[in-house]
Amino acid sequence: RHVRNGAVIARCSQPEISWWGWRNADDEYLVTSIAKACALNPGVKVPGGMPHNGSSDGSEACDADFDSSLTACSGVENTGTPQKLLILDARSYTAAVANRAKGGGCECEEYYPNCEVVFMGMANIHSIRNSFQYLRAVCSQVPDPSNWLSALESTKWLQHLSVMLKAAVLVSGAVDREGRPVLVHCSDGWDRTPQIVALAKILLDPYYRTMEGFQVLVESDWLDFGHKFGDRCGHQEKVEDQNEQCPVFLQWLDAVHQLLKQFPCLFEFNEAFLVKLVQHTYSCLYGTFLGNSPCEREMHNIYKRTCSVWSLLRAGNKNFHNLLYMPGSEQVLHPVCHVRALHVWTAVYLPASSPHPLGQDDMDIYLPPGSQSQEFSGRCLDRLPKTRSMDDLLSACDSSSPLTRTSSDPNLNNHCQEVRMSLEARLATAEGAEPHSGEG
Repeated sequence: RHVRNGAVIARCSQPEISWWGWRNADDEYLVTSIAKACALNPGVKVPGGMPHNGSSDGSEACDADFDSSLTACSGVENTGTPQKLLILDARSYTAAVANRAKGGGCECEEYYPNCEVVFMGMANIHSIRNSFQYLRAVCSQVPDPSNWLSALESTKWLQHLSVMLKAAVLVSGAVDREGRPVLVHCSDGWDRTPQIVALAKILLDPYYRTMEGFQVLVESDWLDFGHKFGDRCGHQEKVEDQNEQCPVFLQWLDAVHQLLKQFPCLFEFNEAFLVKLVQHTYSCLYGTFLGNSPCEREMHNIYKRTCSVWSLLRAGNKNFHNLLYMPGSEQVLHPVCHVRALHVWTAVYLPASSPHPLGQDDMDIYLPPGSQSQEFSGRCLDRLPKTRSMDDLLSACDSSSPLTRTSSDPNLNNHCQEVRMSLEARLATAEGAEPHSGEG
């Protein structure tokens, strides 16, 4: 619920229309009552006695359209006519009509007066799953493929992110600038619906850009409202049914990452925070994302038998704190949603520990002839695996516990011996040089 104008963001699932065009008087009354309730209680009032609509100061010219829309909204409310409710259907019109065969459907504007239905055309879980599989296949290719951009475009992953961001911007704009209440739904209300609503909350409210607020957002809009993490992530016992698997939550985190890229100073958490959340969504090391609903998690006693992922991603952990963060900003985010403004999340899809790392044969084509083996052996030393590291440097320096390190690559020892011998030779030459040399 918007503090200043009283507009709300509501969410539900699709209405039961079916091919017979059934009507439900209770549904129609409930939906139209949302706009009436927002008109009766327009928001928080300032000490002057008038609803705070942002038009009192007028200090910023960029808020002119924002002020005029809220002033018009207040005038409409005084006459008793509520704002027109925006019903945002995440599906396309064709998909919504096709769901009538299963008893579903979409709202008919004839039966829902003072409502406007907008279809966003977001893909279903099957299309998102296929797109993600194509993206993984493209990212697992050998480094620097010649058709990288065309292959990335064919996955349609960035296109799906763009549509999701546009839907969230439409919701935030309707609530913040127009003062209109919004009702969001897809087919079932637990996949695309939380994507749009949670993203719109981040755009509108800076509280959800803090580490504490982001935890509240995930707990409420995803976990408590019943997103099926068990089925979508493949954590359930019957994982052979891959028809229910889809990276819906990962796709939403990718959209949050796009916002973090565009507004690097307005988020309290950094990219490492989101990456860890992606990892532990699938790691099953924490019980936060196990099960399909709070009922299942309570039935299996998940809360007492496991740890919460928020114990790791707590606000006091400086590793996940954004050093550029500027607290106190009440700015509403207006991101660029075009595909050309979006980026591949390399930290997740193209990590440093790629399954196909660069080998010596691959690097030879980038090095000048005659210097491949020697230069590459010197450059790749820092990427060789270390088999042991000391957690406590004080105990490492203790004479009673000698420090031993073994190398999994014998070439490393040979190279170190060669470097040591060359350094000793240089030192001996320097000591034998004349002390009065000008270049000493």
